[in-house]
Amino acid sequence: MKTIKLILALTTYLTTNICFAEEVKTIKGFTMGNSYNIKWKEKKISANRMHHINTKVKAKLTELNETMSSWDNNSELSLLNNSKEKQFNISPDLEYVISEAIRIHHVTHGALDITVDPLISLWGFGATDREYNVPSHTDISKTLKFVGMDKINVADGALTRTSTKVTLNLSSIAKGFAVDAVTIILEKNHIKDYLVDIGGEIRLNGTNLNNKSWNVGIDKPFAYSTGQIEIVKLKNRAIATSGNYRKYFESNGKHYSHIINPKNGQPVEYKIVSATVIAERCMTADGFATAFMVLPVKQSLDIANKHNIPVMLIEDKFGKLITHYSVPFNRIQEKQLKM
Repeated sequence: MKTIKLILALTTYLTTNICFAEEVKTIKGFTMGNSYNIKWKEKKISANRMHHINTKVKAKLTELNETMSSWDNNSELSLLNNSKEKQFNISPDLEYVISEAIRIHHVTHGALDITVDPLISLWGFGATDREYNVPSHTDISKTLKFVGMDKINVADGALTRTSTKVTLNLSSIAKGFAVDAVTIILEKNHIKDYLVDIGGEIRLNGTNLNNKSWNVGIDKPFAYSTGQIEIVKLKNRAIATSGNYRKYFESNGKHYSHIINPKNGQPVEYKIVSATVIAERCMTADGFATAFMVLPVKQSLDIANKHNIPVMLIEDKFGKLITHYSVPFNRIQEKQLKM
């Protein structure tokens, strides 16, 4: 999804310098405004099987883009947002993603809010061609009247909203869902050892070519330095990172992030540079990563520890990067040392 929730790059590694009976198969492409890279381990396969998998993956990604894109005026989401009706019938995929967003909203005490779409546009970060601008307090107050998850309800294949001015943006969760959708295709084709990466949102299963857990490197924000700040070994998990250092603008010497606090309508001012979340589903990791960008460090860690969420936060303290870990994330690190 190109509507901006740009992600810190997650670098993946495969050791391929030894000859194995199994090989790494790769599919690459572009979707939702991001590149995707799909790898899996398998013995030699026919061209027909490779074509079949590639076709299925591309078809599903095209379908999801046509469902959840804010940049496609003919997508299901855009048609919903532009509808003059308060109730709109929605597809099972859209209902599933919105329902998960609602759940994460409640867990994070409102930090994740997919109804911030009008605020995103107001600040100039929306899908339409607009210049960045600092809106007036009056405009923000007026727009906030149409923001809030209490203004939507999803049930029985339909979304109901209190006003047609309530519009949705799924950039905080749709890309993660796309990753999960691709993994379903792989598993239906009896692929057990794979890595799916869409724009840095990753889900892994099984083992790499060396029959070991996949290594995922979390890069330092390029605005500060290069290299990796953390490497985690993952198996049968998803990982997503949300960051605020790429999409922003400056006005009168002040930095304005693209991540909007749904409670006050302002870009987040906490010095959280990025949030990385590990979960079973990439959609879930994606949504929580965005939510933890909105909250202060202590509140994010309290929520993560209470709900058993592995999260790593990178904070900017006067130009120095400080990392914070939830207890579940530390457990993963401790387990790695024993592997």
